[in-house]
Amino acid sequence: MTSVQNIRRAIGFTLIEVMVAVAIFAVIASIVGPALFQFLEVREKATAKQDQLEGLQKTFLFLSNDLRYASNRLGKNEFGEPADATMTVGDDSLIELTAAYPDLNLGGLGVPRKVSWQLEDGVLQRIQSPVMDPDGDTRVLKQSVLSDVKGVEFELSIVEEGRDNTSKKWDEQTRLPDKITVTITLESKTEYRRVFTMLGGDTLDAVAATLNADPSATPNSAPDAEVDPDG
Repeated sequence: MTSVQNIRRAIGFTLIEVMVAVAIFAVIASIVGPALFQFLEVREKATAKQDQLEGLQKTFLFLSNDLRYASNRLGKNEFGEPADATMTVGDDSLIELTAAYPDLNLGGLGVPRKVSWQLEDGVLQRIQSPVMDPDGDTRVLKQSVLSDVKGVEFELSIVEEGRDNTSKKWDEQTRLPDKITVTITLESKTEYRRVFTMLGGDTLDAVAATLNADPSATPNSAPDAEVDPDG
């Protein structure tokens, strides 16, 4: 009986040993814990920043393609009536236009499609219709490309004699703007600005002159025109 009790004492833990182990664990946790939480927080912020930059790159890439293939053909509304302008800005959508994307199944022939951009609950969305004049039954493709967006502003310019006439509306029925400036403001109050040139050949020198005169303009480049209001 005595030998059995001695064996049980040998393989067990005393209360003092347990308390010492708990104290050591607490000391280690107090040292490692804050560093671990800080590391997780930094990683989460870095991941969010990376996702945001990828979203910005995707946004400007889609915008670049949409404006590159923009057509000056007047579309029609759901009632079959011609639109008021070749491009709509600031009504139901941030911008709405007709883009003639080449179709490989048709030998690269440009097929006009209606494209619009909308901002809904802080999410920037691109909506594309498979046809030029969609109706209420047309199935559209909607993509969410960027989140945490506070606002988006489009400025449209006609360049004449080296000067540009800029407006936030467009009422031309026979032409597209020569230059479009897009400014995206995030919830963090950081702004990203991008300039797109839509050249008809004769305005190349004029647009280049206006861009060279504006050091903040970044024509057809990555989203690196960042403006931080905090300096």
